Amino acid sequence: MNQKVTHRQMVLMLMLLSITGTLLQPHAQAIFYAEQHAYLCYIPVVLIMLTSMWMLSRVQRRFPDKDLFESLVTRFPFLGRVAGLMYIAFFFFVFARDIRLTGDYVSITLLETTPISIIVLSLLVMAIFIVRGGLGSLIGMVELYVVLFLLNSIIVPFMLIQQIDLDNLKPYFDVDFAGVGTGSWYLFSFYGEMIVLPFVIKGSDFRVKSILTGNIVTGLLMMLIVIETITSIGVPIASRLVYPSYELARQLQISDFLDRFDLALAAATLPCIITKIAFDLYFVCWGLKRMIPKVSGKVLTGPIALLGFVCAFWFFRNAIQLNRFTREWTWIAIVFEVIFPIVFFLFLRPRKKKAQYAPNPESGERASRGKQQEGEQKQEQASGESDHSEGKSEEKSGEKSAEKSIEKKGKTSHGGGNLQPS
Repeated sequence: MNQKVTHRQMVLMLMLLSITGTLLQPHAQAIFYAEQHAYLCYIPVVLIMLTSMWMLSRVQRRFPDKDLFESLVTRFPFLGRVAGLMYIAFFFFVFARDIRLTGDYVSITLLETTPISIIVLSLLVMAIFIVRGGLGSLIGMVELYVVLFLLNSIIVPFMLIQQIDLDNLKPYFDVDFAGVGTGSWYLFSFYGEMIVLPFVIKGSDFRVKSILTGNIVTGLLMMLIVIETITSIGVPIASRLVYPSYELARQLQISDFLDRFDLALAAATLPCIITKIAFDLYFVCWGLKRMIPKVSGKVLTGPIALLGFVCAFWFFRNAIQLNRFTREWTWIAIVFEVIFPIVFFLFLRPRKKKAQYAPNPESGERASRGKQQEGEQKQEQASGESDHSEGKSEEKSGEKSAEKSIEKKGKTSHGGGNLQPS
């Protein structure tokens, strides 16, 4: 059964799914192509995802008590399962990519001497325990750590005042639209992973208001982070970094005592990334449970996590290969984040009721009136028959009493004649 989700929780989950992956990798690629106007790359991405999520919200309104997995399976038993399995395979790949990306990020920035396999296994153990708690534990993690990340994002600009150089944004109005479009291409596949939400949330909780708020807040926050990166680090350096967000955190210096403030930011950011990994794993297990009802999602959690661990190192041998695959990955992501929502919007509708089960209300009233009249006539006939039968019974009783009186008279007269003298 789906857990009820509030407006606030919906917005925070949208932010979690869109921010975590985008924050780590594709900003450097967007800055490389769009240069000082890389923040504009989020405008077409936000508009496209708003359209896709709006179409899915319209679909969910047709099935208010079901999630999208259940709607697909009940409406189209075969094709719905095929589409559901394709989404499961897509997000299993996202799960493997995320744990590989996070493992490289932690290994490069924080734990340089620790083997990456140990780091990834530690992340998977935490993700497994979160998923076993169900959607409620995931929502609890989201409400705690995404809010903490938002607070950090609001505080960071005030700490970067000394490092900010607005000249890095010049020329302000000389926009390379081709470069902005290419940057949007690299950002789209990461930002569009919010498409997973209607599959785990029932239709009545998937609201347009939450979609609009979450997309706008997330887009503005990511644009702010890109502007901070460009103004504090510069386009030439930021475009060649593997993890520009980490380098942005290293620019923060409150005093000589806290010259490694990046550790505090990592302490707030890493739980969000782990929660995102757990959400990917939860989606895969939940989808398999919906496709195969007899399968237990909790039992599948461990094996699927280990399979993702193996595939993470099988698909990507190093961080460079992971970084270069973003360009090709967008072609695949468009199918699941744009094309399938359009198909669902056009074809996924409830079954129409047959005419005999849904008559015209006027004809129904006429039929009911006719039935009432027939019933009244039958009652009148029945009452008439009962009166007629009562009259007959009274007549019969009168005839019988008359016959008895005649017999009695005959008997008395016959007896009296015998007593007369002859």
